[in-house]
Amino acid sequence: MLDSISILAKTMTLAIVALLMQHAASAQWGPPYANGWIHYQKPYVKIGIAKKGIHRISLASLPKDFPTGSPDKLQLWRRGKQISILSANNKEVLFYALPNDGASDSLLYRPTNSRVNPYFSLYSDEGAYFLTVGDAQGDRAKSVEQPVDQRLPELTFHQEKVTTVYREDYTLSTLKYESTPPFLNSFFVNGASKTSRIQDRDGAGSITGNFELKNLASHAQLPNIKLLIHGRSNMEHQIEIYVGKNPKSLRLVNVLPISRFSPAAYSFDLKPGDTDAEGKGIISLKTTKADILNRFSLTYFSLNFQQSLQIDKQASKEFTLVPTPDPWSRVNIKGASQGFMFLEISDPDKPVIISGKKEGIMVPRQAGKTQALLASKEIINVDAAKIKAVKLRPLSPKEANYIIITTETLLESANQYADYRASQAGGSFKPLVMEIQEVYNQFNYGEPSPVAIRKMMSYMLTNGGKDKYLFLIGKSITHNEKMKRELPGEVPTIGYPGSDVLLVEGLAGAARDVPAMPVGRLSAFTPRHVTDYLEKVKQYESKSTDYAWRKNVLHLNGGKTVGEITQLKGLLSILEPDVQNGQLGGKVKQYVKQQAMAEPEPVNITADVNAGAGLITFFGHGSTYITDLDFGYITDAPRNYNNRRKYPMMYFNGCGVGNIFTGRSNQNPKTPKSDDRITLSLDWLLAPDRGAIAIIANSFQSYVGPSAKYLRRLYHYMFTDPATVHLPIGKIQMAVASDIVTKDKDEYSIANVHQSLLQGDPALRLVTVEKPDYSVDPEESISLHSKSVSQSFESSDSLKVKVEMYNNGRFVAGQDVRVKVTYFGKQGNVVKTQMLKSFPAQDTLQVTFLNSKDIQKIQVHVDPDHLIEELNTSNNITELDIDWDIIKTKTTFSSGNTRDIVPPLITVEFNDRLLQHKETISADPTVTVLLSDDRLLLPDTSLVEIFLKRCGDDNCDFEKVTYGENDIEITIKDTKSLRLSYATDLKAGTYEILVNAKDRAGNATAQPYRMLFEVVDNENPPTELVVSPNPTSVYLRFELKVAKNADLRAIRTVIYNQQGIVVEDKLITVLPGTLTNEWYWLPANPVPGLYVYKVFLINERNEPFATLPGKAIIHGK
Repeated sequence: MLDSISILAKTMTLAIVALLMQHAASAQWGPPYANGWIHYQKPYVKIGIAKKGIHRISLASLPKDFPTGSPDKLQLWRRGKQISILSANNKEVLFYALPNDGASDSLLYRPTNSRVNPYFSLYSDEGAYFLTVGDAQGDRAKSVEQPVDQRLPELTFHQEKVTTVYREDYTLSTLKYESTPPFLNSFFVNGASKTSRIQDRDGAGSITGNFELKNLASHAQLPNIKLLIHGRSNMEHQIEIYVGKNPKSLRLVNVLPISRFSPAAYSFDLKPGDTDAEGKGIISLKTTKADILNRFSLTYFSLNFQQSLQIDKQASKEFTLVPTPDPWSRVNIKGASQGFMFLEISDPDKPVIISGKKEGIMVPRQAGKTQALLASKEIINVDAAKIKAVKLRPLSPKEANYIIITTETLLESANQYADYRASQAGGSFKPLVMEIQEVYNQFNYGEPSPVAIRKMMSYMLTNGGKDKYLFLIGKSITHNEKMKRELPGEVPTIGYPGSDVLLVEGLAGAARDVPAMPVGRLSAFTPRHVTDYLEKVKQYESKSTDYAWRKNVLHLNGGKTVGEITQLKGLLSILEPDVQNGQLGGKVKQYVKQQAMAEPEPVNITADVNAGAGLITFFGHGSTYITDLDFGYITDAPRNYNNRRKYPMMYFNGCGVGNIFTGRSNQNPKTPKSDDRITLSLDWLLAPDRGAIAIIANSFQSYVGPSAKYLRRLYHYMFTDPATVHLPIGKIQMAVASDIVTKDKDEYSIANVHQSLLQGDPALRLVTVEKPDYSVDPEESISLHSKSVSQSFESSDSLKVKVEMYNNGRFVAGQDVRVKVTYFGKQGNVVKTQMLKSFPAQDTLQVTFLNSKDIQKIQVHVDPDHLIEELNTSNNITELDIDWDIIKTKTTFSSGNTRDIVPPLITVEFNDRLLQHKETISADPTVTVLLSDDRLLLPDTSLVEIFLKRCGDDNCDFEKVTYGENDIEITIKDTKSLRLSYATDLKAGTYEILVNAKDRAGNATAQPYRMLFEVVDNENPPTELVVSPNPTSVYLRFELKVAKNADLRAIRTVIYNQQGIVVEDKLITVLPGTLTNEWYWLPANPVPGLYVYKVFLINERNEPFATLPGKAIIHGK
């Protein structure tokens, strides 16, 4: 019983602690907000500071419109506090300033105190200061000039601290797989920081650092060294810490245990023998067990010792004065000349100027406190490039419900997007567009960090209602080794793996880990990407009458083993009833990986994508550039994707498919396998006039259990829950997150919520239709049948009318649908009405009429009384015209045979002839594409696409041949065929051509034309004959290369056995201009031995002009 009470008490304690931690974390984002210091009617200039010290701003370097007439009213601000300026006059401003120490980074750690490296900022090095003009006098540094009191003992030392900070690597490396934890949250943990390289020599090496006890004070206390070491692999570490004069005299200080990727701090005192006569020494770290996976790194080490008060050749030095109960300290710094300025900088925002004389200075003290003193003769002139005027707008949270954050480069196109969202067609939102630098300035005191976005969203939600959307337009790079300081051109996400959900989770009263507002991202690199995507959104949201394609859902699954493939297929199959029986009433088509293997398996879904799919769901293995059931990039030319106006939502479950934060941005790489090629998911999203409208994919590793839970809930809220099916995708994601966080509190499920990244506009209503849309197809819906298949219409006493009906819109269960079928005959009309129950996608109606043998027409009218509110009523009626004299001998009749389902045929010629694989041709060939169909063809350039690859392997990619930039002519050959002529300028090299074609109905050729060939500049090379394989047992292959002017019209091949008997005499015709010819000898029953061949080259006059003899050996099989 006591144990139970103890367990209960512990549980309650943990719950209370968790609640308090959550409250404390929430308080960090609430009021007072980071923009509370701003007076919006005042002008501001932002100043970037890269180095600690005294800085000078020339008033001449300020913007021309910045008022400088009253220097006494100049104010300087940092992190929401007014700074005490050292001096300001009509020429310059002098002030003490610091670079960015990354203090706000701690807000991104869980818990916040797990940021253990105070010497490094994750995002920025520059300190941000703001200069403005106030209404009253600005804050100025106090000046102290106390006469030197010789009665006080002179300080002889200060506490020196020399810190060596390492920044070569990242503790949770994003590049080295062996150094990455098996599981990663997106928020920062384990003291994530920059650090040193791991020890080398496969784990047997060491990490060393040099130090020096410079100007060690007499009778000083023992110096101290503090280290921060990070474990760098998923194992327990034992780190040996050594110190000594040199590598040969090291003393083992301690063996420090470190668990896995955790940090560990350790400090120790130096002993007299640890340094040489000059006070120099080294520290050395290594593991007790050398192992390639037993990795660690040194993040920083600090040397603390009592140092004499002196300046050698430094222009500036900071002194740390040890605590004293006295109100003053007498300080005389050796080497500090008359030109030095002294500042008491214990509070760096409120420096105090200390004046003195040759014999020293008097420093005011705070009893019992350590204080900092700066001696400097260096004044850093702030470069004009680091001084920028900034516009700070007052924000009214209640006036905006659609927030766009973007970059300066994308600002104009983002404003175009906002204009659309403000329009009636775009939803009549109230947009607010913020350039990211303004977000930094208002909500993180000018320092680049995703903290600014979180703080801004808290401000907008808490004070202005919670029904808002956040659309991030711009890239972010979170692969730490690829990140650029100050985040230029980025709209940052949080963490690695990147998570946009963390920008908004838990704000304004939302539960922890649940987004407080919908958030999506368009990782655009150029303004064109934004406008291209905007056009896709306009098309998707237009009041089109064609919604049927949105009800098509594709399920694709991969897997490495039979068990995996079966499991993933089953998980997707479970979801099918939600699609089919939910309000979408959709149809699901499955694609399943056929081979149990780790390698990707190609799959062709082009026809389905081009015809239209509302949702494509993939469940399997993946990476940023491929899935293991490989359907490729939307821009892959050989796949011939063309789904204009029919853009699917895509859901990927596959490790890192949604990781758009890798810095991969090249849309035209030299090779498809280039490391910088744009990611797979982003290619589908950014492609103009094709691809996807929105994508949800995991930004890091996917696990079957959490992913299956997420997908089940996503389908539930998208298709079956009446309260959410009509909601925008961003709000559906919020419902999914709330559900999972409430029911599944394990770290894998929570991470999956954070890392399920929405690419695209969060306000889009996806894979949904508002109303039913019952339709009949004029080409396929009506068919007429005799009473039985053994009777013709003429001998049948009744006629059966079958009607295929479709619901292209929402499925409303239990709805009554009235259908009127009218029989038109010469002797009169007959009307029959039937009532059907609503159906999700398709149903068949059958009506029987007496056969009057005078039928002329059948008419079908769905909902003739217009009792149902539909998306489209123009497709509710159709007719089938009938000529009795033509059909009376038949048993069935329909108009379905009029539908164009036959793909066209394509023929490609080079210089008016067909090309052979890898054939050699002369420079500047003319490529002719002949397209023929069973229907009318028009000279439409969109029917034929030509792509060219300027290599013969995967070291380059196909490039589209544009009509406007090349010599291309398209003409009509006859009503059902057209001819496209492309006069190339191809020079020597290896090429591959790809031609895609379709007819006017959109039917694509069964296979694209693809041919590898070689171009030579020398049209008249020497004649060359290659016979292979030789020796052989099966066949001989002859390849002849000749000059273009060789006048070759035929080739005769004569082969003799050892007895001189002719065993082969073959004549082939050669097309004019052919540079390479290939033919074979396939002996039926070859006798082993030596054979002699003679190849005769025959000209236009049928005369041999060259003979090429040779020998071949045939051996037994």
